[in-house]
Amino acid sequence: MGNPHQHFHDDAERDYSPRYLEQAYGDLKDFQNRGFRNRYFWPVQVLSIGHTNASYQNYSFGPSAAYFHHGIDIRADAGSDVIASAGGKVINIENYMPGNDAYWEVAILDDEGFIWQYHHIERQSIPESIFEAYQKQIKIPAGTKLGEVYFWGVVTFGERFHHVHLNILGKNKTFLNPLAFLELLPDRSKPEISDIFLVKNGSKLSGTEVKGAGYSIGVEVKDLILSDVFTVPPHEIRISIDGQSPIQVWSFDELPGGGDEEAYVNQFYLSRLVCGNYSCRKPIINLGFQKQANPSGVFPASVGKHTVDVWARDFNGNEAHRSWDWIVSH
Repeated sequence: MGNPHQHFHDDAERDYSPRYLEQAYGDLKDFQNRGFRNRYFWPVQVLSIGHTNASYQNYSFGPSAAYFHHGIDIRADAGSDVIASAGGKVINIENYMPGNDAYWEVAILDDEGFIWQYHHIERQSIPESIFEAYQKQIKIPAGTKLGEVYFWGVVTFGERFHHVHLNILGKNKTFLNPLAFLELLPDRSKPEISDIFLVKNGSKLSGTEVKGAGYSIGVEVKDLILSDVFTVPPHEIRISIDGQSPIQVWSFDELPGGGDEEAYVNQFYLSRLVCGNYSCRKPIINLGFQKQANPSGVFPASVGKHTVDVWARDFNGNEAHRSWDWIVSH
């Protein structure tokens, strides 16, 4: 069992970018085009999902410390087995924060070119056969035990956060959504759209009236995946303005920045209003986010009343909808 007094470096995942990621060549679109026929079993007995790849993370002060979580935190009992969801070549076993036992990983390159990184494995539980497979660069089959879940030393929202952080990377070292690869969870709860409001210069405006152009609209939207406390953002946000065709704000099959977990995080989220750490989770999204377009041009400048329809969908397809009106004045 891990040391319950271990110090946890919350930005360790953000700072870790090993050279072996260049070996990834898997293409998510090819995988999707096959209709997800070969979904993989989960690497642990799932209690809940603590974070998704879309989760906002910032354990320091200031927007420069923010990043997308870029994987999923699969909550499981400490000491429970972690098995390989996909078989393949063991390409890394590493303490990626040297001297801190919480940060051991086992990484596997599967036969389709995707890299699976399993983080927070208890070092003493990793079988010698896995070390041998790594040393000899040989493949292991799916279902092989990789180790056991580390004892996490942090209690957050009333629960100890034992978990496995799973990343899946494809070509160009792009972070992909592990939920796209794994068997669907029995999640039937839809997201909750708790607030919609006007935004100007990154700050929330009171009321429903704004002058001129150069504004945006924010939304606070929460989801829970087999949990009562661990708020995560939705998988996809779409909007329709004044009854026009819906616009996709973003869908987290992959990160907006591909292989860069920091890119676009302070454009997708409203950095002055959002939080994501051990004591605060508040996913507040900028509905004007458009990776290719000018966000200030998303919402109308024409004087009068306008309506936005917002749809928030989780990975299982559970969807919430809310309409909201505002006025543009002279």
